[in-house]
Amino acid sequence: MVMLESGQRIPIQDVSVGDRLLSFDSSGKLFFSEVAMWMDRVSQMKHTIIQLITQTGKMFKATPYHVVLVGDIFTQMRHVKVGDELLLTDDGKQLHKEKVESIAEISNGIGAFAPLTYEGTIVVDGVAASCYAYSHPLGQIAFAPMKLMSKLGIVSGNTDGMHWYSKMLVDWTQVLGAPSWLIT
Repeated sequence: MVMLESGQRIPIQDVSVGDRLLSFDSSGKLFFSEVAMWMDRVSQMKHTIIQLITQTGKMFKATPYHVVLVGDIFTQMRHVKVGDELLLTDDGKQLHKEKVESIAEISNGIGAFAPLTYEGTIVVDGVAASCYAYSHPLGQIAFAPMKLMSKLGIVSGNTDGMHWYSKMLVDWTQVLGAPSWLIT
């Protein structure tokens, strides 16, 4: 679930381009950022997901390469460990740290939903996360042109499936070879 500026919580798959979602800036301040486009929006895709459960029972699920904020460092889900501290919010007003109590790998996850906010961050199920997979800083650079084109109304980003730009970036990394530090 994600929080709209109205305070309403909706399933992430129901988000539309133009919605303003709870996000956070580099100082950890919460605010609402507009959705520029969908990078990936596939409801029937089967894949592995990682499920994190915190000490108070908050649950967060994402793909192994999706990036969450652990302390003040953006970290791929597959590198999160028991005892790591996620940044969470209960009320949408302030982030606080909460330790990961358990981690599970689920092999039959269904659906992949990645809206891109202009800030590049999002709060999902109360957990501070990046909109990107693999690397938050590289995602910010790679998707800057799409954010600009979306802002100017040049491209539409309210599509189902993987956005053509996201697919192009994935294809390029496969052809050129992704650096080992990015995928290991």
